[in-house]
Amino acid sequence: MRSPMAYALSEANAVDYLLGHGLISAAQASSASAHELGGGVSNIVVRVDFGGQPDGVVIKQSLPRLRVQQEWLADQARIHREAAALRYFEGVLPRPALPVVLHDDPANFLFVMTAAPEGARTWKDDLLSGRVDTRVAAEVGRLLGAMHRQSAIAAAAIPPDLQEFADQRCFVQLRVDPYHRATAQVHTDLAEPIEGEAQAMLGRRLCLVHGDYSPKNVIVSHADGEPTAFLLDFEVVHLGNPVFDLAFMLNHLTLKAIHRPDLAGRFNSAGAAFWSAYCSNAPAFVADAMQLQGETIRQMGVLLLARIDGKSPAEYITTNSQKSVARRLARMILGNEICSLPDLHDALLS
Repeated sequence: MRSPMAYALSEANAVDYLLGHGLISAAQASSASAHELGGGVSNIVVRVDFGGQPDGVVIKQSLPRLRVQQEWLADQARIHREAAALRYFEGVLPRPALPVVLHDDPANFLFVMTAAPEGARTWKDDLLSGRVDTRVAAEVGRLLGAMHRQSAIAAAAIPPDLQEFADQRCFVQLRVDPYHRATAQVHTDLAEPIEGEAQAMLGRRLCLVHGDYSPKNVIVSHADGEPTAFLLDFEVVHLGNPVFDLAFMLNHLTLKAIHRPDLAGRFNSAGAAFWSAYCSNAPAFVADAMQLQGETIRQMGVLLLARIDGKSPAEYITTNSQKSVARRLARMILGNEICSLPDLHDALLS
């Protein structure tokens, strides 16, 4: 883990970086404007647009210390595996479902990529504003199924094109330690089942797992009235258990149902559409659909608690009542009172 960064990306120096590395011309630089995007807690992300041109670029740099209250360190080299994952999936998913990598800078822990479509919104913003479109949920499930299907490992040996994703340290640093293990320190009576769920995610290398498959990393645009999804933030990508991506997305939909109980039925419908589309596109992982669903729900039990009491709490779950609902559902899951998606959806409506 190397820090501090030799070069710290910012709005002020982003255009000069592109010009200095021959990625834009002097004419483009003269009309360029840069603004920082929401890079979450773990990155600096700057978009650069060029006057009169429809397509901009994005520069993303990983941080060695994440911007949260508790100390949370992570290897900056994760940024290069993110770029590698985008290249891997470029031929798997239809365009424009992913950014295209334009430049990789290992020394400065950054890369440059094409920007999301102009005028598109994050799915998270749509959901929090009450726009719950099951068509988007289905598309997000379909894309995840395609990624898992394409990268599935058929035998024990890891194929050469997936070897660089076999190291799970980034997943431990950014998910297992701050989510599972930090939460187990708060809920000591649940430490054993929580660690069991962590090991279930670490012990099986079945396909490429996105690791941060959530509504904030889905950019939605509409063409001819139909929504299209543009996927971001592969920095936690690793060879692992596909259950994690399923649980991570469904957990976000569940948290939003807790946040907006008046829309719980619509969030439940979105979760069901996501699940159905995934199952239709990743047949290798749904030979026993009920087992897969049960494993996914168990993982959600941990993630629900983690987004309340781990190192990265959900910022929109603010009231004691909302937190109590999340904790109650999590304990019901880990206590085997809720074992399926329909069970969870019924509990959210009760």
